[in-house]
Amino acid sequence: MDTYDNQDEPRFALLLRQREETIRAELRALDNLPNTVNSMVGHEVLDFKDVAVEETMARLDRANAHRLEAELLQVVSAQRRIAEHHYGKCLDCGEAIDLRRLQALPSSAYCAACQTRHEHEKFPRHQAL
Repeated sequence: MDTYDNQDEPRFALLLRQREETIRAELRALDNLPNTVNSMVGHEVLDFKDVAVEETMARLDRANAHRLEAELLQVVSAQRRIAEHHYGKCLDCGEAIDLRRLQALPSSAYCAACQTRHEHEKFPRHQAL
């Protein structure tokens, strides 16, 4: 297994900085979206289907914003780990995170095994009756 080396720091710091900028830009764009249902009032006859579509789109935008905010926290945390020279180590077991995992998801805080465990704890499978 290839692992992170401190010589990789500039490359990963750049990847994380670029991802942070992208996320912040996406969040700004979501903040600047007009509330189309309210902006439609007075301009045209509202159709219940149009309103339902607009409300659904607003919910999707909010869900996307929450996802982006969570990812931003992960990116900032990864940047902090780089600055503190703890990057590339699993926060749970302390083992090195596979370099391929870091390349695919630079904000990874856990090795694949610990990430799997976290996901199973968060989303347990339903037991068959």
